Amino acid sequence: MVKPIIEIAKTFVNLIYPLHCASCKKGLEPLDKNCVCTHCASLIRPNPYPYCTRCGRAVDLKGGVCEECKGASFSFESARSACLYEGVMKELIHTFKYASGGLRLGNFLSNIMNNSIRSYPGFTEGVEIVTFVPLYNNRLRERGFNQSKVLAAGISRELEIPVMDCLDKIKNTKHQSELDRSDRLSNLTGAFRVRDPQDITGKIILLIDDVMTTGSTLNECARVLLDDGAKEVRCFTLARGL
Repeated sequence: MVKPIIEIAKTFVNLIYPLHCASCKKGLEPLDKNCVCTHCASLIRPNPYPYCTRCGRAVDLKGGVCEECKGASFSFESARSACLYEGVMKELIHTFKYASGGLRLGNFLSNIMNNSIRSYPGFTEGVEIVTFVPLYNNRLRERGFNQSKVLAAGISRELEIPVMDCLDKIKNTKHQSELDRSDRLSNLTGAFRVRDPQDITGKIILLIDDVMTTGSTLNECARVLLDDGAKEVRCFTLARGL
């Protein structure tokens, strides 16, 4: 009885304050849970196959490694992404993180990740903990939530693997998007620490974030986790920078 009453209340509220697509602003049905219209959702491009076996970036040959990974040393074992960071998805992620009411996109974006992660054979095999890239306290207070934690909670439910706050961000760094590749690395030095090494010792960890571009943030988090006893770190993000 309670659920129908809640649905009726939502319908009434949405009739007064109509729902709109978070991308094109087209009106949506009163009980729409996605917050994105069918057309805009169809414009989101999955991360294409084949992809780099290390960082997940699109490559020309199946089983190949991209040029950047050939000369790089990563702390994480491998990384995968659900879709490309462009167009509608880029706009939705910005709305999710920065716009008033953006948190309502969490369910839609989590479902994209949940549907995608099953398409990577063996990627989650052996994973014992799901965790996420943390925010610095000041930024967390400003935003009111950590978008990566929201996405990690969705993955946790999908995989039935516990999600844990394994990391803290202890340094207020500049936004990575404002820096070039070399500065991104130094910007994150000493930025993260493990909350309780006993929680991660000997564990295979799935590390979640919203976007992967150079991989610097994920790599630094993975390094800290490994230094404090994790067995292996794999990374999964909602979107992959081109």
